[in-house]
Amino acid sequence: MTLGARVRQCRLALNWSQAELAKRLDIKQQSIDQLESGKVKSPRYVIELAEALGAPLEWLRHGKGEMRLSRTTPGVARADGSWVFESSAAPTDDVAKLAAQSAFFDLNGEAYCLVPVYDARASAGPGVLNADSPEPLFHNVFRKDWVKGVTAADPTDLAVLRVAGDSMWDTLHDGDHILVDRTTRRWVRDGLYVLRYSNEDELMVKRLVRHPSSGLLIVRSDNRNYGSQLTLPDDEIAIEGRVIWLGRNLG
Repeated sequence: MTLGARVRQCRLALNWSQAELAKRLDIKQQSIDQLESGKVKSPRYVIELAEALGAPLEWLRHGKGEMRLSRTTPGVARADGSWVFESSAAPTDDVAKLAAQSAFFDLNGEAYCLVPVYDARASAGPGVLNADSPEPLFHNVFRKDWVKGVTAADPTDLAVLRVAGDSMWDTLHDGDHILVDRTTRRWVRDGLYVLRYSNEDELMVKRLVRHPSSGLLIVRSDNRNYGSQLTLPDDEIAIEGRVIWLGRNLG
């Protein structure tokens, strides 16, 4: 059985149309049709696909194990705020509740967390990278031990942003996913930050460097074709978070 056939099996088991699944993934229905018909062998959004269907990723990718749809498996809230799921698949019901209220949840003895994913093209204004926002594209699942290895921030203070444009090429490509620590609202060291200019709403990812003599912040686009850098005082830059991880489809 192909990946497309397994996707169709899950979709029909959930009584979803191709249009419904495509809507949940923020893609065109044609993409689902091409996948299920075998015209697309390895979609870049396979992780998001497994999450949307509530199916084990390894089963969806390679047919290993069994198809178990987590939407049929209830979760139990514990006193410490975490959740326990008796299933081999990641939970998808009450996703917003888990992402906004619970740090981690247990799944077959392993601890995970859910982090909302936003699209830079559709995100603007203060507070857009917020787990309580009603409009994330979907949620990514991360292991607790991995998260703890890259940041001390609570999972409820993390967000994933899908990069738009090529202003940060080669560092960041259009469509890359970056993990953002929203607890960092000021410059702490040179690096990549999600920011807005204080008088604008457009959300962007730029490199911030502290000027050694003036103490001002240098705002850079890593793509040299984007012209000269800006040098601004801290109060003219609204930092929404610091980039701590990059995910990329290598094609």
